Formats: sequence, C-alpha cells, structure tokens
Amino acid sequence: MTNIEQNNTADLADFLAGWSTKWGTRSQGSAGGIVAFAVVGLTNYGEHPVQSSRLAQTLGRSVSETEVLAQQWGAPGTRVEDGLISIDAERAKAAPRRQVRICHRQFGVTGCALDVFLYAPLVRPSLQLEETCQITGTPIRLEFTPERVVRVESAGTVLPMPSSQVLDQIEGMSMEEIDANVCALAPFFSSAEAAQEWLAANPGSRLFPVREAWDLSPLRENRERMFALLNLDH
Repeated sequence: MTNIEQNNTADLADFLAGWSTKWGTRSQGSAGGIVAFAVVGLTNYGEHPVQSSRLAQTLGRSVSETEVLAQQWGAPGTRVEDGLISIDAERAKAAPRRQVRICHRQFGVTGCALDVFLYAPLVRPSLQLEETCQITGTPIRLEFTPERVVRVESAGTVLPMPSSQVLDQIEGMSMEEIDANVCALAPFFSSAEAAQEWLAANPGSRLFPVREAWDLSPLRENRERMFALLNLDH
C-alpha cells in the first residue's frame, strides 16, 4: 500500500473507489474502452503489427467487429489492412504533445497524461517520455518499465487525475473529440503549484506525484487486468 493510500481521507478513498468501479464497468461492458491499449500492448506501440484474429481472440469479438473497433478506438495512427493492425504515430491527425522513446524508436504522441500510466506498463523493455510543462516551460522527463517508474525529472512532476465522472462525460465522443476536449487540458505539470489553475477548473480532481500515482489502486488494478488479458509478463 502506498503512502497516499495509507494516509487517505474518506474523500480520497471515494475518489479511488470511483475510478476502480468505473474502469471495471467499462472493461467488462465495452471493448472500445480497452481496445486502444490492447493494440498498444500487442504491437509494442507500433514495433510490429498484430493479426486482427489475435486481437479478436483477446477481445472475445468477431474479426470483422474487432477491425471496426480498432479503426475507431485504436491509438492515434492505427491502421487496419489485410488482416493486420498496426500503429504509426506519424499518421495521427493531431499534433503531438509529448515525445516517446522505446529502444531506438522515437515518436510524438497525444492523449492525456493519465493515458501514459495505462500504456507504459504494456511496453517492453521500457518507455521514456519527454514533455514540456505548459505553465512553467520546465522540461519533464519520465521513464517507465512494466514494473515501476524508473526516473522522474523534474522531481515535483504531478499527474492531474480528474474525477471518474469524466468517463461519463466522454461517452459517445470520438477519439479526436476526447483528445481535443479532455486530454489536451490534462497534461503533466512540473509541480503541484503549476497545476493549481487546472485543479481549480476541475472540481473533484486530484494531483498525484508520478511515483505515487503508479501505485494508486485503480491504476494497479488496470495493469493487472491488461497483463492478464494480453498474456503479458509482468
């Protein structure tokens, strides 16, 4: 149990329980809720394609339905062609807001800061990330392995985590709409001070230091769920 959870208040306990419940419901009831991260995990974020039939087996859907879901909900730059699903981040329509490095590959990505905690554990052997704080201009450099957070610079970097009600708000939105209306407004911040305006604009939200965020119960539960679903080693 993390320091955050050992010292939590009733409000924090409710906050974490809300995320655990909402994510659990979405993962059971909607393949669209997990398909983007499944494609990332099965392709090692674009290192190689995955057969549509493999993803279909994972999701428990038909191949034709799976290909439609991958095209609709796959990570930006996802392509379905000749029975293969691939990711090429350079095909994404939106301008990247952070840079990702996996071994010798480097590419720009969009998405929320929270998304990083969902796909970084699925990438081998490690994922390095660089972003510039929108408020202070401070460089942010993070590194993750499937097991842990390896590096955090600057040391005070925080994850902005909105209320779980955001999952209700994005229902029915396209990936592009979610990225533009939600994710663009929730980047990493170089410090809690830098995130105060975001915090005030998002009632019920929380800030978590990166290392502590990694061990929050809803994120930990999601990792375990995805490891099991994709048959990935820890």
